[in-house]
Amino acid sequence: MNTPDTTTPIATARPWYIGLLLGASGWLAGGFLLVFVAMLFHPDSAGAAAVSGAVLLASAWGLFKADRDGAFTSQLALALSFAGQCLLLFAMTEHTHALAAVAGAAFVLQAAMLALMPNRLHRLMSALFALIAWALMWRFGLFGEPSWSTANGSAPSLPAALGGWLITWLPVAAAVGLLIRHEPGWIARGWAPVLRPALTGLVVGIAFATLISYPLESFRWWGSAPVRTDWLALWPLLSAGAALVAVAAAFALGSRALMGTCIVAVLLHVSHFYYALGASLLLKSLLMLLMGAALLFAARWLAANPEGVNA
Repeated sequence: MNTPDTTTPIATARPWYIGLLLGASGWLAGGFLLVFVAMLFHPDSAGAAAVSGAVLLASAWGLFKADRDGAFTSQLALALSFAGQCLLLFAMTEHTHALAAVAGAAFVLQAAMLALMPNRLHRLMSALFALIAWALMWRFGLFGEPSWSTANGSAPSLPAALGGWLITWLPVAAAVGLLIRHEPGWIARGWAPVLRPALTGLVVGIAFATLISYPLESFRWWGSAPVRTDWLALWPLLSAGAALVAVAAAFALGSRALMGTCIVAVLLHVSHFYYALGASLLLKSLLMLLMGAALLFAARWLAANPEGVNA
């Protein structure tokens, strides 16, 4: 007699379109609940926003604990958590308008969410958002607020630009390297539910976060670009190299999807650098040729030395 298979989780047995519908319903229900919370608490001050945010985050934590596999429940919890984080961030930064301070508060908040929220997707997104906030904190803390002006009389020097980029990303690269190297140890200690999504979020963050931490005025899709830009135009080029490091980390983790995501980031950084650099088309073409040669060399090295990445 055939017995039903009780080992298959409900989330994996459910058709994808049903999961999509349940997830969308969760966000819709979360939106109605947010309207109710706004009408009840009126979070227009730091105290009211802090109370409302704490209530929403506690509700999200409880939903994650009650049903970790349900599409509706998990998406509803995500919606509540994001709204609660926005309210808490408003409460933390009510009396400051400096972007570096706001980014620093967001980094602390996302690090706390990474440790507390018992959901893999939430932890991955928290790690990614924490890294974006980290990059923004250093970018605006070291070099000031963004400006749409084409003329910048206080452009940072080459040592300042390189130093700022290294201060921002070397600690992150070191953390990713240590997590990959000691992966068997922290898995054996039972830390995988927290560190595995954190590691994935850090890898994606290394690949993409600089696109947000560098001001969007470098993308000059309209008008004419200035003849000379400041040395921060090198940040996209350096970040293309960091995205290649993220590709190597994804290769070490054995994730093809993560590798493809990081390769897309490399292409975006190259495009970013092309438009950010105020130089002639001939110089840009030569730089693109050099970058292409470097990428080919890196690809051949990875193909010939796979053990060097996994070491």
